[in-house]
Amino acid sequence: MDSDMKGYIVTGLLALCLLLGLAGQFGSTWLVEETGEGDVVTEMSTGLRATHSETICNEKNDTAVDVCEFSDTMYSDAAKDFDYVEYDDGVISTDLDGAYDACIKTMENAGLITDETCEVMSDVISAGTWGGIILWMGSLSCLACIMMFILPKFEVNLEVLPDNVDMGMSWAGGILTGLAVLAWYVLLPSGDASAGMSVWLTISGSVMGVGAAAVMTFVAEDES
Repeated sequence: MDSDMKGYIVTGLLALCLLLGLAGQFGSTWLVEETGEGDVVTEMSTGLRATHSETICNEKNDTAVDVCEFSDTMYSDAAKDFDYVEYDDGVISTDLDGAYDACIKTMENAGLITDETCEVMSDVISAGTWGGIILWMGSLSCLACIMMFILPKFEVNLEVLPDNVDMGMSWAGGILTGLAVLAWYVLLPSGDASAGMSVWLTISGSVMGVGAAAVMTFVAEDES
């Protein structure tokens, strides 16, 4: 394969790894769950740092509409009372760190030593924290490798770098992006929620990163 073509392919795959990794990093649908049935359904999603909830009702059913109005009022009041809660157009967003701190204070005020809700929340936060840290490492590895391809085009001398460092960074980008999902999944508490779009975007990014590393490692360049 021509060296320029190989570089373009690798750079493109790494760019996809970076973009999909960032989409996962800031995505709000790592976990998705739907409760209720019929005319009133509550959709919940969890990202690495926050949860989001929305109640959807059948507008043709007066009882369902009343439920939605009550839910909206309750969500709006919660956003006014707690600084870790935000409400916008029927969707309530809860910062996990703030909710956990409030849970611990409530537990201590009640004279309890442990609380299952707080423990579950702590596990979700740990999963999101470690998943996010590892995902950042993968994204930064992809970005560093992309810069190693781009900077020489602007006559920036990178000869001071060790040999094959770009190859190592490309493997690191893909593997760490996938490892972020694995670490997040392992640390999660058990529950009924299923993996959402953010998980699949991150996994796709990992595949792109590993693909870039494989092309760089195993596809030979044409001899000039």
